[in-house]
Amino acid sequence: MTRRTFKLGLAVLSMLGLYSKVEAQKKNDFNNPMLTHYLNNERTRYISLSGYAELWARYTQLNPGSRINNQAKSDVSDLSLRRVRVKMTYKPTEKLMFVLQGGTTNVNMNAKGSNYFDLLDAYAEYGFSDKIAFGAGRSTWRGLSRFTTGPLNTLLFDLPAYATSNAGATDYTVRELSAYIKGQLGRFDYRLVLADPYTMAAADPKVNVATFSKNAPGKDFSGYFRYAFLDKENISTPFNSGTYAGKKNVLSLGAGFDYIHNAMWHQDLDKNTINDDMKNFAVDLFYDAPLNKEKGTSISAYGMAMHNDYGSNYIRYVGTNNPATSVDPKLATLNGAGNSMPVIGTGNTYYLQVGGTLPYFNKEKKNLQLQPAVGIQMSNLDALKDNVVIYDAGISLLMNGMSSRLTFDAQNRPIYTNSAMDNGIVSDRKWQFVLKYRIDFN
Repeated sequence: MTRRTFKLGLAVLSMLGLYSKVEAQKKNDFNNPMLTHYLNNERTRYISLSGYAELWARYTQLNPGSRINNQAKSDVSDLSLRRVRVKMTYKPTEKLMFVLQGGTTNVNMNAKGSNYFDLLDAYAEYGFSDKIAFGAGRSTWRGLSRFTTGPLNTLLFDLPAYATSNAGATDYTVRELSAYIKGQLGRFDYRLVLADPYTMAAADPKVNVATFSKNAPGKDFSGYFRYAFLDKENISTPFNSGTYAGKKNVLSLGAGFDYIHNAMWHQDLDKNTINDDMKNFAVDLFYDAPLNKEKGTSISAYGMAMHNDYGSNYIRYVGTNNPATSVDPKLATLNGAGNSMPVIGTGNTYYLQVGGTLPYFNKEKKNLQLQPAVGIQMSNLDALKDNVVIYDAGISLLMNGMSSRLTFDAQNRPIYTNSAMDNGIVSDRKWQFVLKYRIDFN
């Protein structure tokens, strides 16, 4: 950290400490004042700090042929920092807002020299009214589905694998340089985004298999539209909550799209290069409601159906926070190294998760409770004969609401190989067990 950055941090913290009316401030899950300094008596102008950190302790059964530092390994246990985020929100007027966020992702034993505290978000937003606001910069504002923008209060240990499946292909940690409009019209809210996708493709076109093109990409058009049947949800940030743990009564129906002209390419049988558009569409339904507020019990459920068209036989294998460094080509499956699995491709994907909170251990303090959950992803992809089925089951201990949370998750994934007769058949299944601790500050 540079001396200049350190001084800036001290200045911001000092300014927050000057606020004298602490007793009247809104409290966070730790029953402490929020890290917000109001700039006027009406509290419509402010500067605030927030962020979070996620620590993983994990045991993973690795894909066949996986290597760590050139040594063959069938399994591994490791510690990692899945995400660290620090965010500043500055609202100098009632209509103008500026957001600056930094952080790092997937700091594991293979990332000694490759992880830095990066600039992630830097964007400004001008709100004409609740019905329409305009923003621009680098951010996670985008459309398609509820979870496409990334994590916020996930019901399980992490987002479902399909949700941010273009990460690193057309964006950087789910961020793009973009301009957006958003708003809330009664119970209906919307977002429309125009972005410049990053060009990170490295593959030449393949015969009858679409890949991301090396050519200059078209604009990324996306949108998400949602109707709230019960409580309305906050749209001040791009993120959507995966659970409110019974703090709201929400039933929302959403639909979205994501389109890039000539994002992909492939070769036909005559070796002619064909350009393909990326066309993705999704619908989803989210429900979260208290069952007994006195006991703290609640239910949460989410269902999603998505159609993806990336061109002929496109498929992407991703290993989240991958602990492996390489794979032996003689032993490799279609999955590749480590914990990689097929997460998206041309075809259809369906997802369902259900969970809820159990009664408080202590009704008076209301700060300890369990939250079990299960999830399943099923994808029917053109490039694979067998369907992709990924299971998750987990349980969380909420120590200070969602702001201090310990989660254990067991995930089972398929291993794909080619046979003499068929492409992409399930030959095995592997497990991954994650113990995650997340702490928020705000």
